[in-house]
Amino acid sequence: MNNHSPTCLVILAGGQSIRMGTDKAVITLAGQRLIDILIDRFMPKADQLLLSAPEDYGTGLAFIRDNPDFPGGPVGGIFSVAAILQKTRPDIAGFVTVPVDAPHAPVDLIARVSASGTCTVAGDRQRIHPTFAYWRCDIVDNIRITHDHRQKSPSLRWLAERCGAKSVIWLDDNLFMNINRPQDLIEADHNKTADA
Repeated sequence: MNNHSPTCLVILAGGQSIRMGTDKAVITLAGQRLIDILIDRFMPKADQLLLSAPEDYGTGLAFIRDNPDFPGGPVGGIFSVAAILQKTRPDIAGFVTVPVDAPHAPVDLIARVSASGTCTVAGDRQRIHPTFAYWRCDIVDNIRITHDHRQKSPSLRWLAERCGAKSVIWLDDNLFMNINRPQDLIEADHNKTADA
């Protein structure tokens, strides 16, 4: 990674939370909102912390809404962030993403996925987790410009493949646990003790 480029972390909080039935950013785990857990976890690790979200959830952080002309889903969020950073923060070469519903995200995520300076996704022993990744703004922007937006919304795996993303593996599968359903909160609460 370019040592002169500020580290930037983007919390992905723009999903519809259909399976949970409520906005996951404000769900509480051990008395703390999920969004605040991630802010506390990564604020000391990043020069810039942003939200890919429709609002700031009272955090005071800058947020980037999905561009309605871009595909839906997390790819649209990543396209939107890359496009905005290219225009407003050319000193930031890329950004790390973490989903808002991942309270156990690895604390060394930023350092490890951004180390190579090119697009890189996190993985465990079973699979990759492209919501935990480093995205180079110029690479993502080039893919967005050449993508036919009339096509079905692409997946993050598609974007990672198009970017030629590398992978970095963690041995602890629990680090990438997402809270998608109410019952996942019970498991996450159980794991929080070990995570502390």
